[in-house]
Amino acid sequence: MTSTKPLAPRPGPPNEQTSARVLHPIYQALDTHNYTKALKLTSVAPQNEWDIVRALRVHALGRSGKRREALVLLWEVVVKNVVLPGSEDDGLTKKSEEVWSELYEKIASISDANDLLNDSSNNIGLHIQQLDAVQRLDTHAFAPVVIASPNAESTAKAAATPLGKSTSAKSKGKASKSKGSTTSKGKATSKNVFFPPVTDETVLNTLAVTLRLEGFLDTVSEMFFQAMESGSDEHVLEEAVCVHFQAACDCTELKITGDEINASDEDALWKLQSHLPKLQTILNLTKYYERMQSSSLQLAKITSESLHFQWTAVSSLWYSEGLQQLVAILEMFHTVLGSMDGANEEVKHIKESVTNMVGIQEVNELSSKCQKMKQKLALLPRLAESLSTRMVSKPDGNVSENDWDVYLETLLVQGKKDEALKVLEAIECTPMLMDGADKSLAGVLPLIDDENTIETHVGSILPYTQRKKLERIASLSLELSRYEQAEECYRELLGCFPDQWTYWLGLVDACITQEQGIEEGWNKCRSYAEEVIANDTQKHSLRGPHLFLVELASLKVKRSNGPSEEIEKNLAYLRGEICKYSEKFAPLASCCFADIRPYLCILSKASCPEGNSGSPISNDLKLLLEWAKVMWSDNFQAVDDSSQSEVELSHDEARERRAKLRAYIFAIQFVYCLAAECEQLTLQLLEEYAPANKEIALEWRSSLTYLPGVAPKDGGQKEVLPGDELVLLMSQNLQKTASTKASDSSAMPLLEAAALLEEAMDHSPYNPHLKIASMGVYLQLGASHRALSIYQEMGVKQIQMDSCAYLILPSLITGGLYTSAVRLSSSILRLHSSTSKDIKDFASKALQNGYLFKAREMSTFQRAKMRPSLQLLYSKGVVMDCASLLNANDFEEISSGEQISSVKLGTEKGLCGGDEDILRSEQIAIDSSSHFNAPCVIHEAANATSDDVCVYSDNRDMDINYFEILHRKQHLTQTEMVTDSLLKGHTHGLLVRAVMAVEAAKAPKKGKVPKSTEEIAYRCQSLTRALAKATHCSLVSLDADSIDESMWKVFSSLCDVIGVVIIGDAGTESDTLLGRENAAVRLLEAAVLSVNKAQTSFNSGGDARGALVCQLLPNCIVPIYTMIETTARLFSLFGWGKRKRLTKAAAGALACLALSFRSLVSDLLQAVTTHRRVEYGVSNETSLVGEDGLNRVVNEINQSREMTKDRVDPFLDQMRIDLTSYEEEE
Repeated sequence: MTSTKPLAPRPGPPNEQTSARVLHPIYQALDTHNYTKALKLTSVAPQNEWDIVRALRVHALGRSGKRREALVLLWEVVVKNVVLPGSEDDGLTKKSEEVWSELYEKIASISDANDLLNDSSNNIGLHIQQLDAVQRLDTHAFAPVVIASPNAESTAKAAATPLGKSTSAKSKGKASKSKGSTTSKGKATSKNVFFPPVTDETVLNTLAVTLRLEGFLDTVSEMFFQAMESGSDEHVLEEAVCVHFQAACDCTELKITGDEINASDEDALWKLQSHLPKLQTILNLTKYYERMQSSSLQLAKITSESLHFQWTAVSSLWYSEGLQQLVAILEMFHTVLGSMDGANEEVKHIKESVTNMVGIQEVNELSSKCQKMKQKLALLPRLAESLSTRMVSKPDGNVSENDWDVYLETLLVQGKKDEALKVLEAIECTPMLMDGADKSLAGVLPLIDDENTIETHVGSILPYTQRKKLERIASLSLELSRYEQAEECYRELLGCFPDQWTYWLGLVDACITQEQGIEEGWNKCRSYAEEVIANDTQKHSLRGPHLFLVELASLKVKRSNGPSEEIEKNLAYLRGEICKYSEKFAPLASCCFADIRPYLCILSKASCPEGNSGSPISNDLKLLLEWAKVMWSDNFQAVDDSSQSEVELSHDEARERRAKLRAYIFAIQFVYCLAAECEQLTLQLLEEYAPANKEIALEWRSSLTYLPGVAPKDGGQKEVLPGDELVLLMSQNLQKTASTKASDSSAMPLLEAAALLEEAMDHSPYNPHLKIASMGVYLQLGASHRALSIYQEMGVKQIQMDSCAYLILPSLITGGLYTSAVRLSSSILRLHSSTSKDIKDFASKALQNGYLFKAREMSTFQRAKMRPSLQLLYSKGVVMDCASLLNANDFEEISSGEQISSVKLGTEKGLCGGDEDILRSEQIAIDSSSHFNAPCVIHEAANATSDDVCVYSDNRDMDINYFEILHRKQHLTQTEMVTDSLLKGHTHGLLVRAVMAVEAAKAPKKGKVPKSTEEIAYRCQSLTRALAKATHCSLVSLDADSIDESMWKVFSSLCDVIGVVIIGDAGTESDTLLGRENAAVRLLEAAVLSVNKAQTSFNSGGDARGALVCQLLPNCIVPIYTMIETTARLFSLFGWGKRKRLTKAAAGALACLALSFRSLVSDLLQAVTTHRRVEYGVSNETSLVGEDGLNRVVNEINQSREMTKDRVDPFLDQMRIDLTSYEEEE
């Protein structure tokens, strides 16, 4: 179908001379950042109607901070009166708002009532329905609640109330200014004049700059797609390919199999509801890949460039992957919805949502839709193979690595592994760097004369390498069970790279198989490793083949299932190989223990079967421990001389001493590891086989004298001292000792550990493991501020924040350092936002340069690792929880002389039960639309199910804790982080809805229930449904009879109270004011019982409760306090104010709850007061450090605890005082 509307040409300059004369001053103003001048120049008629001038005006408005004006003008350029060939949409219909939904919703979110009236008078083609906070949250969550659709004029008038705006002189002035800035007034763009989409490359790229700054890649994709559909040149098509690829990077990677939901499950409806956003994500992904493929295909037809054929081939494969997931999720919806009750309102809503998203009339059409997609799925890989075949069949033979990779990928996707293997074998490659390489292969190397050769070459110029070829042949051969061929490849690779561990493991997979005989394969592997060792002529011995012998010995132990004699023989063999490897490499390599550690665990578990952990250790372990004891005894070098000074040694003497020090450290690590494996005998084995801490300390201090200058404090390399490992070992020993003692006597070992680590950091300030260990000890001692200082000294930056912030972030909450927690979490959010932009830019550059799989690798990293980052989710929850607890005194920009004396709840941000909550709720809802804003956690919670824990990518680097042998610090698990963050999202979503419900409530008149409106009913319905979803999730995440569970019951009861009082049984005869009051009283009485239960649990928790108080404050106390204050505002509206607690049952019940809650808050205050100072006594027998060192640590702990108290007490004290007001009487 083609459009019947006559299309006028896009407005533009009449000739190049006029264009240059008009545009040059505008570009000059923009280049000098003189945006005021640029706005003046772009408002001059008649050139203000040209597309390029309007695009430059959009840019100038955006840079001037006039976002709405910029986006409205952009809407006029790309949407209003624009007709796509074959479409009847003229940019003035509802369909255009759906197609350009991203741009439309953003304009709506930053519009007020005056803007809407102004838009109507200016005839800009925007029909904005302004949503309040609740409607925004429900729209993004696909909630099954009805949103009314009033006309534009009533929407504009009603919008002023929920947004808290007024038609003041200031607002009117703003509106008139907006009106004056609009370039399309209806005169120049008459209603009967229509235009084709923008296709000019310069205009498109200029508009794309503003859209990219806003993060509107879906809008950019739509803009370039319409340009492509209208016919564009090759430059626009090339840019379109990159734009669609960048847009795909914003689609979180999902693993949809189609069997996630069973219609018989109790929570099937919740799961279906939660899969609607996932369906939208997959639909968007397939849309972008389809557009990318179409643009690439058109481009290839125009240019016939090999790169563009490559783009078409890979985009076809990626489009095929997206379609597979889309078919799976659509078939799941079809199956589950088909077996559900069609009369159910929620089922109807889900069906309507699915049909709207997919673009069909009935759910039954999903079957035919999927069938068409499957037909595409059958064609796309074949199309990709056909195109890539052309690339590898070039007459000149210049086939790049990427050409071959694309062709191989098309074969593998279709399951043609044999054919792919034949293709690999026939590829001519660059030789590997080894003696005896085939000189004839030198001709495969690319001829690069200079940089011009690379710059003028379209796509990749690099040929296939022999190493990559052998790796892929070996991998494919294993998949095809061609083990002899795989073995040959791995032998060839090892001949050139004998220290590459993955090749040795590949050799095991190729040789030790059932088909070839396990014993024969094992002997073959061993003989080859011995041959490599015998032929090793390198200066430093190769660790790979020697460690491979240990690996082979461990395989025998793993596979042992015969008589006990055979098992003992294999254990003895493994023990011997471990000792051989250790004796050779312990003095040479500091990483020797990391190599051996897995095998020690294997041997320990095999020699001590489960159930016998309490029995005496096995003979194998005993022999190993004795061997290790001899090793550390022989390598002990320290002299018990307190007057030691720096010793000058020759090069050979220093090397020998360092070798002995490495062996000494290795032997202690060896003993610690085996002792840790025998949990019930750990301390006994340490006492018998490990050196005393005093001896280790003496060796460490001695090492400082003969190895000076390794880590110079002023300049030079920032290296670590070899003896640092000894301090880490001592701290491990002391922490293990502390964990076995009673709480009142465990402080001294921890103080010694902290003092030793502080002393070690003075000598070796650049060792990160000393800092990490020190942080762990200080956190056990309740010194969060000192731990934070050490963390900051580590200089964690960029991507390390996502992988290492877990070391400190949860502890900032338990230490009461809420402002620091928000600051660190905000840094993580900013990191992800900036990384998202950078990755898209670099991925598109890789795509343009022909490095297609590198581009895909970056895209996958963003979609599968960064967007669903576990740390990102957790940081969002932290920001939302701690926003109301920000302490202005902790802001970096405030100097010590400007300290703010009073600290109040919600001074800066967050909901706190005050009058500002309404405006803040609106802003939270607006900010929640961006994935990298903290309020987005509300949507993630609303769209999550109990099975979504694995959706998030745990990017935490746990390997940095490798030094933990005896004592391992317990970090939050992935499940704990996800459930905790999602519960925070539910909590704040409920807070926003509760605030907005109370804001819309009407006061009763003459003792009768207030008349309900659509707005009131909607907000209460939304609150009720969100509470049901949150309760369903909390049952999974909260432990029964815990304080958190009791607090959640209080919070949910208050949500119910608000719903009952505002809406009750509206519309029924039984709905009376007394009935609502009685229902509220029952809920409040139940909440009082829950508060008392939580108080009892808290007071029975022992003395060390300071960290618990700090954690409860943001998680439970502040949300409940906010709900109590919000409920009090509602009760006051109904005539049940605080002063009527003796005459009104509801007021009395709320006062009882408030006073019970105040009692709990008072107990929390008292607990924080006792969590202050540390006392200790020095024992000459145990102390490893002097009294000055211990005093230094104790001072740090006391200061940190004092800071914790100073940051928690003001908020608790404020709530306690405010809650006292409920005691007032009439």
